Amino acid sequence: MNVHEIAGLDDPRVVEYRSLRRVASLRRDGCFVAEGARVVVQLLASRLRVHSLLLDARWLAKLRPALEQRPETDIDVYVTTKPELERIVGFHVHQGVMAVARAPQPPDLAAHVRGRPDTLLVALAGVSNAENVGGILRTMAGFGATGLLIDGATCDPFVRRAARVSMGAAFRIPVWRSRDLAADVRRLREECGIRAVAAHLHGERVALQDADLRGALLVALGSEADGLPQDVAAACDVAVQIPMSADWSCLNVGTAGAIVLWEIARRRATTAGSEGVDRATRRSATRRRST
Repeated sequence: MNVHEIAGLDDPRVVEYRSLRRVASLRRDGCFVAEGARVVVQLLASRLRVHSLLLDARWLAKLRPALEQRPETDIDVYVTTKPELERIVGFHVHQGVMAVARAPQPPDLAAHVRGRPDTLLVALAGVSNAENVGGILRTMAGFGATGLLIDGATCDPFVRRAARVSMGAAFRIPVWRSRDLAADVRRLREECGIRAVAAHLHGERVALQDADLRGALLVALGSEADGLPQDVAAACDVAVQIPMSADWSCLNVGTAGAIVLWEIARRRATTAGSEGVDRATRRSATRRRST
């Protein structure tokens, strides 16, 4: 790494950290800003390409061991004072440590999914709020989801707020940007054998606890304002409804996604436990017969 002492944020080498136009930056050069100690720690532990850090001397001392283990030899580390860092909007959030890295390119979608019975994808349609997208990614990491598909109206997971709220989950879960989400859902069903489940409030539905959630799955979630687009809902195998009080039918999309993913994870854990018991029983019976 290359450590540079800078007088302040007027140094042109740190212009990316002053800019708030992260969506434009992502589309232009594929880079994003990670902010906050926990998120930067996750970034330094990831395989993503790290370009630079901006921090104070205290954080450099804490992060130096992780930086020295990075494969890059050209990371620029810009060190300035806490008062200078406080000039960046949201100091209480970024805590005086930020990094610029390159957003990863996902693998081929069909190749990533095909033949994996543990596949658990989430598809987002029109989820424009960065905090919702970041929260969903964080939930996905917690419940073992293996990939995220987003349509053009969904917030990019690598904008500053989304990446921060995800707590670094965006650095480990592949993200595919779909030009036609309904077509991609159909293709995954037809070519990869995925069962697509729509969290949807309209049309024919089954209660979540009664839904078939076995095997490779995709969970489709829509915006809180409009729900899933009709073409995406129609591309799914089934629509599920989360049981709620009779006089209420609305949950935050992040909360709804967490409930569905928890139910899937719960069933998979139960199935795995049952299969383990069955294997142990068969081994015991075999030993008894052999004696």
